[in-house]
Amino acid sequence: MKKLLWILLPLLLLIGCGKEKTADAGKTKENKLIYSQSSESVTLHPHEATDVYSRRVISNIFDRLIETNEKLEIVPGLAESWEQIDPLTLKFNLRKGVKFQNGDEFTSEDVKYTFENAKKSAKVGTLYSMIDTVETPDKYTAVFKTSTPSGSLMHHLTHITASILNKKYYEATENTNHNPMGTGAYALVEWKPGDYMTLKRNEEYFRGKPAIEIVEVRAVPEENSRVIAIETGEHHITGDIDSIGRKILAGREDVRIEEISSLGVAYLGINTAKGALQDVRVRKAIAMGVNRDIIIDSVLMGAVEKANSLLGPGVVGYSKDTKPFEYNPEEAKRLLNEAGYETLDLVMVTSNNDLRKQMAEIMQAQLKEIGINIKIEILEWATFLNTTGSGKSDLFMIGWSNSSGDADYGLTPMLHSSMKGNSGNRSFFDNKEFDTLLEEGKVELNPEKRAEIYAKAQDVMNREVPILPIYFMPASAGIRKEVKGFVQSPINNPTFYKLSF
Repeated sequence: MKKLLWILLPLLLLIGCGKEKTADAGKTKENKLIYSQSSESVTLHPHEATDVYSRRVISNIFDRLIETNEKLEIVPGLAESWEQIDPLTLKFNLRKGVKFQNGDEFTSEDVKYTFENAKKSAKVGTLYSMIDTVETPDKYTAVFKTSTPSGSLMHHLTHITASILNKKYYEATENTNHNPMGTGAYALVEWKPGDYMTLKRNEEYFRGKPAIEIVEVRAVPEENSRVIAIETGEHHITGDIDSIGRKILAGREDVRIEEISSLGVAYLGINTAKGALQDVRVRKAIAMGVNRDIIIDSVLMGAVEKANSLLGPGVVGYSKDTKPFEYNPEEAKRLLNEAGYETLDLVMVTSNNDLRKQMAEIMQAQLKEIGINIKIEILEWATFLNTTGSGKSDLFMIGWSNSSGDADYGLTPMLHSSMKGNSGNRSFFDNKEFDTLLEEGKVELNPEKRAEIYAKAQDVMNREVPILPIYFMPASAGIRKEVKGFVQSPINNPTFYKLSF
């Protein structure tokens, strides 16, 4: 941390103490926004982040060659323009004069370094495996050479895992998971684990100096506490507002709720490599023993749509026709008996998220009716990820938000056999037919053919039951009226540089 503060010293001298004069009163007032979310970030290294809580902060510290806007359209980022020279060659013309937060100039060497290292990442390397080389004919041109045509690469390049790293800094710095360095609108200056992160604006940000000087990001697992903090004005924005919180805040004049359909899905994960769960009949019984309609109506007040896939409706490749197994307790009992089990004891883990705890309790009661006894374990977020990633859990409650908008990223990290464990496939699913379909979809350029391939993959997923989709997660936030410029995006990342008071 000392090293990070030393490198950021020029930035901090420009920033000052985080207080500015307000135009109306002529008095000194702290120019700070407090943003809260339900869990803490795990890492701030783009190549290590697979969770939404890390992604939200990373998206503000770093930039990417290309971005997606609130309509999921691809727009320029650190690249001013691009051209598909041929099916295997993609050329990017980079912005000139862009600087990292420590003053280093952004060049094509940083692009080359970023993707050479991204390919090596166990967690995100699959997204960039088609990249053979990144050529740098000059400081402001990067040419991607791919081994095969790719229908997904442009989408992946908008993802936070494609955030551009400072080559000089990352080669010389240890523990970059907690000491990030990007070109983004905000720089990390303090991280107090379990409490908060402090970000300060980049005075030389290439899109213009952000209006808000300091952003403090806090992790508050209890939704009731976050709702109260918004009501009292202690916090300015809170993400992850669920149905009860939205109802409480909806009638207030000093708070507004923004909610749209996201690309995310809440689901029950099943460890297909463990004990009785290796038998697809047992997995089908679990799916048929869960009444998703009751969960949605009781816990979520009927305010969300029941999911049929791991892909959300806005994702390229989503199939509206694929169907999970529906609630059928008698058939569930028959399948369990056929598999040799009158009763079965399993452990379900979930993070310390109020909504998921309630859902787990309802599933516990429902599955007991078919002979499956569930023990629920509530874990802190990082422990939850380690437990599920190491294969120690039987069942787990989690959500997955596809932040690239493409089916390849929606399915491959979560269920391809090469991604087992902490890389993303916490179900330890291993199915050759499914893998082959994903590999075909990755290289197919024809949109109609890609859609057909991914529809088949989703059918295999629902047939083999490595997961049970529960509901499509809305992207929602509560925002104090004094905050201007906030627009809820389907990707569910706040864009701090667009905000002001």
